[in-house]
Amino acid sequence: MFMKNVKCTPLYFFTCLFSLLSFGCYSSDNNKSESPQEQRTPSSVGATISISNSKAVALNKDIHAACAVDIFFTKGMARRDILSDPYLSFVKAFNFTSLQYSGGSTADHDHAIVGDTLVYGGRGDGYNMRPEDARLRGESFNEVLDGIGTVKFGVDFFNQYCALLRALRIRGDIVANVQGGTLHELYWKIQRSHARRVIFGMEQNLEANNYDFPDGSAYKKKITQWIDSVERRFPGIITVIDAAPVWKAASKSSSWNNFLKTMPGDEARVYLWDKDMFSTGDNQSANLATINLSFSQTIPQWLYQFSKTFPGKKASVWQWGLKPKSSIYNTMIGCIYIGKFYKFMIDYNKSYGNFISYASYMSLKSLDRGEGGFKNRDATNMAAALKSCGMLFRGNPQVDDLSISGFNGLSGVALEQNRKYTLLLINESGIEASVSAVNINGYKVQGVYRITSLSASTLDSDAVSYETTSGTALRLKPYSVNVVEF
Repeated sequence: MFMKNVKCTPLYFFTCLFSLLSFGCYSSDNNKSESPQEQRTPSSVGATISISNSKAVALNKDIHAACAVDIFFTKGMARRDILSDPYLSFVKAFNFTSLQYSGGSTADHDHAIVGDTLVYGGRGDGYNMRPEDARLRGESFNEVLDGIGTVKFGVDFFNQYCALLRALRIRGDIVANVQGGTLHELYWKIQRSHARRVIFGMEQNLEANNYDFPDGSAYKKKITQWIDSVERRFPGIITVIDAAPVWKAASKSSSWNNFLKTMPGDEARVYLWDKDMFSTGDNQSANLATINLSFSQTIPQWLYQFSKTFPGKKASVWQWGLKPKSSIYNTMIGCIYIGKFYKFMIDYNKSYGNFISYASYMSLKSLDRGEGGFKNRDATNMAAALKSCGMLFRGNPQVDDLSISGFNGLSGVALEQNRKYTLLLINESGIEASVSAVNINGYKVQGVYRITSLSASTLDSDAVSYETTSGTALRLKPYSVNVVEF
């Protein structure tokens, strides 16, 4: 567009041309617009955290348990002293609210010696396995459970377990030996471990257990009587039946569960292993998306199906975790997975009346095999994540509502006790989250934040940093799991 009343003289023409050329040179050299690939990612993005306690509920602390199978020995089945440091302090740091004894296959062979003195060593040895049990079931006693029944340990593992519970000041969770075991053995285990719950076998639906339970009808007939006996003797104890996976379309699993529908019991068994929910590869962004899908869709769908299969019973997760062969095992994304697992359980229980009644990490042994280093599959980074999440279970906190605005990739839960707050905040993005405001019931709060953080430079890194800092600024590192106290 030409301007009115301006004479286009040669001098004016060259002046305008010079100005345009100068501006063009400046723009191309000093103010070049970046393509989307060239645009820089901001180093930090602001976020606002809002907390409301108007609908607070008590935290279900039973979801922070672990399986104690095989912690009693190390490589080569050398006995390990679990009642002294450094191992005792190692276990204390997780703040587990109960420990499970023992694993499913182990429980099928383990015997308790009724009336054992419970002194160090006691009258038993190891799991007190019996050759006749193996012989009846067509198993080689020298090979079953890697031949552990033939090793002399000099201590009774159940006695060691009970002593560990006393040292930690927590209760036990017992897996009953429903094959070669007896009710009197189970009574003894419950009594000595002050058990809060007992599950009547694990994975009894498998073909390997056909000798004792060829189908769900055989399991129902025997275990119904056992449950009635245990509940009469120990009023208030939580009883768990051994369900088959509800998500398996296999006819035996569905047939097994059909027989169990009308059984007594407070809960039914569920496993939530990573391998059953998703597969991972080399693309960590894709892995993260797959993990998020498991929490937003897969597990909720399974729990819904469970509720329809076992009406009136709650879900009891006796094994969850990451398999060592997973590409995310012991990496930063593995730590994020653990944080998200706790977040999911806490959120789900708040919405659905503690439907996930119990959860036990599998296994305590995997976190320290006593053999040294990650090459032997010690999950040191995941142990740090579990310790951090264990901080949520101190005391008797309430679960508040938490929302986050202004930042994609940041999520968490808020706990409150006596006006002190503990937040689990997970930053799954590659950008630092700078929290500009923390609002509680609509009021902005200020104070000193104590941040226990796990972080790494990339999702697939196993060089995970674990540190605790304090300050008035709340900054959450990229790819981090954080417990914030204030």
